[in-house]
Amino acid sequence: MKCKDIIAFLEQKAPLYLQESYDNSGLQWGNPDSHVQKVLVCLDFTQEALEKAKKEKVQMVISHHPIMFRPMKSIHTGYGKGGMLADCIREEICVYAAHTNYDVAQNGLNDYLARALELQDIKGLKTHYRETFFKLVVFIPEDSFEKVQNALYESGAGWIGNYSDCGFSTKGNGTFRPHEGTNPYIGRTGKLETVQEIRLETIIPQNRIADAVQSMLRVHPYEEVAYDIYRLEQPGIEYSLGRTGNLTKSLSENEFVELVKEKLQVKNVRTSGTASQISSVAVFCGSFDGDVKALKSKRVDALVTGDLKYHDAQELAEAGIFTVDAGHYHTEKMFIKGISEVLKDRFHDVIIFEHYGQDIFQSR
Repeated sequence: MKCKDIIAFLEQKAPLYLQESYDNSGLQWGNPDSHVQKVLVCLDFTQEALEKAKKEKVQMVISHHPIMFRPMKSIHTGYGKGGMLADCIREEICVYAAHTNYDVAQNGLNDYLARALELQDIKGLKTHYRETFFKLVVFIPEDSFEKVQNALYESGAGWIGNYSDCGFSTKGNGTFRPHEGTNPYIGRTGKLETVQEIRLETIIPQNRIADAVQSMLRVHPYEEVAYDIYRLEQPGIEYSLGRTGNLTKSLSENEFVELVKEKLQVKNVRTSGTASQISSVAVFCGSFDGDVKALKSKRVDALVTGDLKYHDAQELAEAGIFTVDAGHYHTEKMFIKGISEVLKDRFHDVIIFEHYGQDIFQSR
């Protein structure tokens, strides 16, 4: 197993184009071609997390928050991030971050948070990105069909919801006449040829077209490959910031606060606003983006988030939305378990370690 194989899997689930413009998700440092037998998953890549990575001799660290969130103007290898970078280079440890792209991904961090609170009928809070789908059609000689098909699927084509390798194929006859200067895979110059071919159709999101076409052309045996790309009218996957859902039964303010504390395993929370009964709930892991209008449009009774600014809290209270600020750490720590589980399910020969660290804030 190589680092780039794990990265490709993670970016299939949470593509980097989903991240916010200010973010820096992706490979922080390291060699994508390095071999990986052990992985450490953490929320924050801290010195404590690095010490555990070194102790367990892992080759890759996956964190939620990027350690290189802001550009580094200089690197001092004796302390801080520079020192951690130097340590990782010596120990040959790759570091990867899945941040805001994983927040909005399907079955990503906001879904983890919604399920942790046992919400029902979970839906997106507001659209962040909607994919445009295309149909790719290519004509392949029978002896090369499997190779070309696999190349397309491995490059990201063929996904419909949670189903991969989706395609349709039919056999037929292709005709062509090679002219001077050509080097045909089949046939002779100047002669009209009829060849049994397979027409493969598959679906592909817009952002994967270039990679898929390049992968297809690399393995297709023809000098000139016949293929078509059609834009589809049906809507693609919608990625959302935040989630909404319903409680199994209506709760009072105090009952709801106790539910949040219990499910997120947090001792203290901050609240703002009031509500007589709470049934409909929105979640927004980490820092709330301040879009109160989106919450009002969904008619939610309460919001659970991790970082709430003073004036946003005022606006939410004025909108009649009861808000629970459970802390950034506690609304995102389930990233560790979530990533660990999907990695274990996909990569059976890779050993996964978890590092939870602790909340940077302490209640006294």
